[in-house]
Parts: sequence; C-alpha cells; structure tokens
Amino acid sequence: MSIDRDQMLMGYAIAMVCLVGLVYSRWFLNSTKKGRWLLIKLGPANGLWVLRTVFLAGVAAGICLALDVIQPL
Repeated sequence: MSIDRDQMLMGYAIAMVCLVGLVYSRWFLNSTKKGRWLLIKLGPANGLWVLRTVFLAGVAAGICLALDVIQPL
C-alpha cells in the first residue's frame, strides 16, 4: 500500500497551517473580522475555546490525511 505524495503534502500542509493558527489564535480573534465576530457572539473565553477546537480538528484531519487514515474527496 503506497501513499500518494500529493495526499501526504496536502495533509501535512493542512496540519502545519492549523498549528500556526493554534499558536496565533489570540491574534486571529483580535485582528480579523471573523475573529471579532466570534468574540461578539460567544465572548472571549468561549470564542477562544471554539477557535482552538477548530484548529485542533484541522491538525487531526491533516495528520490523518497524510497518514492515509482518511481519503481526500
């Protein structure tokens, strides 16, 4: 069973972008229109929690894609 190189690259790229987003999640909330919308709708603590959960799900999905656990659409 061989893993497609494009699939691996896409999976690792998704995971890395989500990791960067996870590190800069406070900046995202304070500096972007979507982040400010999250803060208004959910409040500071819940907005940060939701954003971090989304980024963690992206990291998990990217790693699973790169390791051929899930298949691309």
